[in-house]
Amino acid sequence: MYNTEYPSKADLPSTNRLIRSTVIAGIGALAILVTVVLPSEYGIDPTGLGRLTGLTTMGQIKMQLAREAAADGALSAAVAAGTAVPSAAPGQLAVDTQQLAARVDALEGVIRQLRSAPPATPAAPVLPALVPVEPLPTQQAAASTVAVEAPAPIATPLWRDEVSFTLTPMQGAEYKLVMQAGAVASYEFVVDGGVINFDAHGEGEGQSLSYEKGRGVASDAGEMIPPVSGTHGWFFRNRGNEDVVVTLRTGGDYQELRKLI
Repeated sequence: MYNTEYPSKADLPSTNRLIRSTVIAGIGALAILVTVVLPSEYGIDPTGLGRLTGLTTMGQIKMQLAREAAADGALSAAVAAGTAVPSAAPGQLAVDTQQLAARVDALEGVIRQLRSAPPATPAAPVLPALVPVEPLPTQQAAASTVAVEAPAPIATPLWRDEVSFTLTPMQGAEYKLVMQAGAVASYEFVVDGGVINFDAHGEGEGQSLSYEKGRGVASDAGEMIPPVSGTHGWFFRNRGNEDVVVTLRTGGDYQELRKLI
């Protein structure tokens, strides 16, 4: 193995040839970076070729999933640390507070009126004079009896909150219920204009829970009973090519409905 002959200087590439090969390799690597890596990994398409090949869409999905994973991680850390869960938008919170204050004022006004009103004295009933009536035959009396149906029960409102939002193609949104362990919340969502994917999950007390996943659904309904206290809800994603409108209704035992994404 020590008898290997070294190449002569004539066989070695010249300096110009090495520089030219390095430049060509650098240009090729730069072309691959711009046309393939940036669109497919980061959704950046400076040449427009990624949109034609579908690489830009793949990169945008990866970036969106990365942002969602970061948001879920931050939320789980906040719940585990016992800090406040991210609240709703200031404008929405102000509207909800005003509506709640108006309802409380109205109820207090009704209570004050009931307390201040004097008790009504029932009027003495006026009895008609008794007139002797001949007893009817048994069959005739049964036929004259009129059956009185019981009044139908008044249906109570089922839903506490209802939100509608539009999802453009590839867009996602997340809504969560702030609930205590063992509480029962009912829900229903309906999609107008297409179908969506959803992921029902929750976080609380240092745990991450997965309830249900759906692909290409137009509606769903059921109940959510979390085993731990925290935030529990749904992440919706529009994988179609057209805008869709999602209407979410919730009711039951929970503190509030919050939009996280």
